[in-house]
Amino acid sequence: MATGSRVAQTIARLQALDGLDLNMPGPTAAGQDLSGDHPYFDLTTAAREAVGAALDRGETHYADVPGIAQLCCAVADALTARGLHVNARDEIMITAGEQEARFLAIQVLGQAGYRLALPSIVHPGARKAAALGRTGVHRFALDARTMRPDIGAVRRTLEAGPVGLYLESPNRLTGKILDRGDVDAIAAEVRKTDAFVLWDATLADWVPRQAGYAMIGSLPGMKERTITFGTLWSGLGLEDWQAAYLASPEAVFAAAQSLKQIIAICTTTPAQWGVLGALKAGKEDQIARRAALESQRKVAAGVWPAAVLPGDVPSVLAVRTRRRVDLAALPVRPMPGEPFGAPGVVRFTVTQSGDVPGAVRALSAQDALDA
Repeated sequence: MATGSRVAQTIARLQALDGLDLNMPGPTAAGQDLSGDHPYFDLTTAAREAVGAALDRGETHYADVPGIAQLCCAVADALTARGLHVNARDEIMITAGEQEARFLAIQVLGQAGYRLALPSIVHPGARKAAALGRTGVHRFALDARTMRPDIGAVRRTLEAGPVGLYLESPNRLTGKILDRGDVDAIAAEVRKTDAFVLWDATLADWVPRQAGYAMIGSLPGMKERTITFGTLWSGLGLEDWQAAYLASPEAVFAAAQSLKQIIAICTTTPAQWGVLGALKAGKEDQIARRAALESQRKVAAGVWPAAVLPGDVPSVLAVRTRRRVDLAALPVRPMPGEPFGAPGVVRFTVTQSGDVPGAVRALSAQDALDA
C-alpha cells in the first residue's frame, strides 16, 4: 500500500459518516429560539438555593461516577414510581446530559457485538452516537404520521441477529407516546430473542400520569434487557446544566461506568446537588409550567389542526407541510424535521412566550401558496 493511502482511506471513511454531521437540537435559548429539545424556563429558586448550600459545604470536588448517592436514590425512586424498579447503588448513573447517556448505551452494546436498530424517524443524536463508534445500524419503519412502529418490521429486525432496539417514548419529534398495546407487542417479540432495548424516556416527565404511559423496562422479563435514559426534571430550568440519568442492568452498568470514567469525569457536583434540590421542591413548579405549555400548545394546534402531528406532551409541536418552507422567514427559529429523518416536518419547542401560534400561522400561510 502506498505511503499515505491508508490515511487517505481513513479520512474518506470519516467524511462518509454523515451521522457525525447531523445538526442536534440543544437547550432552547430565551427569546424566539424554538429549535431546542426542551422549553426555556428560568431556573427554579430551589435549584439555586441547593447549589449555594452545596458550595457553602465545600462540595466543589468531582463526585465519583455514577454520581452523588442522594441524587441516584431520588432518580431510582422516581423510576420506581413509574413501575421500573432499579437499584440506586449499581443500576443508576448521572450523566453529563442525555446525549452522553445515549452514547454510553449505544457504545456498550456495540462493543458487545450488538447492532443498533433505529426507527426510521429518530432523534439525530442516536445516529451521531452510532456513527462515532462504527456501530452497525439497521433501520425499521415508523408510521410518519402516528409514529407507531411497524411490529412486523420490528420482528424481522430482531430475528436478524443480536440487536439493541432503540425506542423513543414520547417520540422526540412529535411528543407521541407509544401505545400500551404496541409496548406489550414489542416486549413479547424482544423476549423471544437475545435483544436489548434502548429506551429514550427524555420527554416522559411531561406526560400526565393518567395518559397510560408505560416504560418497557417495567414489563415482566424486560428489566434485565432494557437500558433506560432521560431526565426527570422537565420544567425546572435545568436543561443548561446538561444533567441526565442512565438506568441499566447491573452487568451493563459496570461497562457503562468504565466507559464514562474514560470519556468524562461527571456532571459537576454542585449541579447535581442543585438538581436534587429542584427535584425535592419542584412538583408545584412543574405542574404550573406544564399547564402553561398545555395552554400554548392547544392554541397553536388550533391554528392549523389538519397539519399538526399527534403528540402527548405539551413541550413540542410538530407540523407537516406540503412544500419546502422558508424557515428563515418565520418569526421564530424552529427545528427542521430532516435531521430526524422526517423531511416536510417542522418541530416547535413550545414555550410560555406565546410565539408558537404565530409561527404556525406563518407556516400555514407559506404552505397555502401551494394550494
